[in-house]
Amino acid sequence: MKLATFRQDREVRLGIVWDAKIIDFNAALRLLRKKVSCRGKSFPVADMKSFLTLGGRGIKMARQVETWVKKQAEGKSQSALGGFIFDLSKVKLLPPLSNPPKIICLARNYVSHVREVIGDASLPQDLLIFMKPATAIIGPGDSITVPHECRELDHEIELALVIGQKGRYIPKEKAMDHVAGYTILNDISDREYVGKKDPGRMINWFFMKAPDAFAPLGPYLVLKDEIKDPHGLRLRLWVNGELRQDSLGEEMIFKIPEIIARTSQFITLEPGDILSTGTPTGTSFSTKQYLKAGDVIDCEIEGIGRLRNIVKVEKPMYRKQ
Repeated sequence: MKLATFRQDREVRLGIVWDAKIIDFNAALRLLRKKVSCRGKSFPVADMKSFLTLGGRGIKMARQVETWVKKQAEGKSQSALGGFIFDLSKVKLLPPLSNPPKIICLARNYVSHVREVIGDASLPQDLLIFMKPATAIIGPGDSITVPHECRELDHEIELALVIGQKGRYIPKEKAMDHVAGYTILNDISDREYVGKKDPGRMINWFFMKAPDAFAPLGPYLVLKDEIKDPHGLRLRLWVNGELRQDSLGEEMIFKIPEIIARTSQFITLEPGDILSTGTPTGTSFSTKQYLKAGDVIDCEIEGIGRLRNIVKVEKPMYRKQ
């Protein structure tokens, strides 16, 4: 099952993707409970994070809604379905998660990327982790806005997993029980801050990774039972139609169970947390083909979908919000 967050009639809604259509989860759930006289309170699920906190109960409800809607749709026109099904192409997709508790990212977790960044040095012996703020998240079709002085903007396609069950000190053999599903994260970076001008070669992770719009996310959250082997997925990224990154997730140095187990030794993982698993070779850091204004970036991971964003350069100015 693919879940999404979308805007329709100026309202933000939680949706279930069904081929080229999207089902308004809350609207369909209310109608389903009314039609079949289900016991229990019918309440709106505010957003994806709220949905994930419901755990198995939320997924069960989503499956009931999907099954019921498909049955109701047999032989009927879309207009006869009560306004809870929309054409996917006619709604605005938003980030599947816009308010995650944490965005945890791995650096140098693909053998090929380690080689292109630091040559023949030994592979990392432990996770190299940094974090991004929620303000870095943008959705499909949104612009990656950067200050005009940014000269070394880079792209990094990554498989991101989303936590569905809270846990601390999670053993590797239980780690996958805590995964809700998967999405795509493009780890945008300003390579000006990788220590080239610092005698100590210190990397300023915050300036390089944390700016607004530096975490395009989406297009969907694909529940984990749809992905048999997340480590075998093909990751590809294009810039203006030119293939820049193309690799398989099996190249990961630290696999997902180990990432979850190790991270949870230090922090409690919560529903809605995003863990991004690193990027393969082909980044602008190695090719020196840095992104510029107007560039179109397409990220695709098989079984998940395609995420497209455009680079927009803007002059920094004060905004009171």
